[in-house]
Amino acid sequence: MLSQSLVNLSAAFSRGFRDILPIIVATIPFGMVFGALSANKGLSLVESALMSGAVYGGASQFVALEFWAHPLPFWTILLSALAVNLRNVLSSTELARRMSHWSPLARYSGFAFLTDPIFALAEEHGGERLSVAYYFGLAVPLYLNWLVTTAIGFVVGNLIGRPEALGLDFVVTAYFMYLVVGYRTRPNALPIIGASAAAALIAYVLFGPPWHFAGGATVGMGLAALLAKPRAAS
Repeated sequence: MLSQSLVNLSAAFSRGFRDILPIIVATIPFGMVFGALSANKGLSLVESALMSGAVYGGASQFVALEFWAHPLPFWTILLSALAVNLRNVLSSTELARRMSHWSPLARYSGFAFLTDPIFALAEEHGGERLSVAYYFGLAVPLYLNWLVTTAIGFVVGNLIGRPEALGLDFVVTAYFMYLVVGYRTRPNALPIIGASAAAALIAYVLFGPPWHFAGGATVGMGLAALLAKPRAAS
């Protein structure tokens, strides 16, 4: 009985790894670019690895680098990262209903590894009762890949000298453009995207960064909540 349970857990973990493998390959340049830019900003290899390991928020890490200076603008970086990561509140809320059978430790550990591709694959392939083994089969390899590629990118960044001269600092903008395009077919997508963009622009003109992040995110999520239809009772 125990051996069969271990076989089932191993099979679920392996299935998660197979599903995340294409994403791992696709995010290798993303992690390397972060490492290269962090080297250019004067961070050490240990500091870059610690940010990737402890924060583990790709887009928000790029945003933090945008404001990295001496003295460090702590509140600007904190508010910017919070605004960028607000979408994870919605993602974790959606996944939580599929994790009701998980232990609290497993659930909160899982949320610590939550990223956009993890959410998408868990949502699409995880089923109504999301398997712990399948989820961590997705999450652990992607996390390790992010750490390794950050370190590789740091070394390469020291060799490049000026990564922004190659346009590498545009990668986070391109990433969010990709996410927006991916959501374009969902209900109410266009008015929500339009309202969020308008709010971000107004906040940028009136208050400057990082308030355009918070303004766009708040208005977009607020309109999405107003337009959303209640989930049908099962």
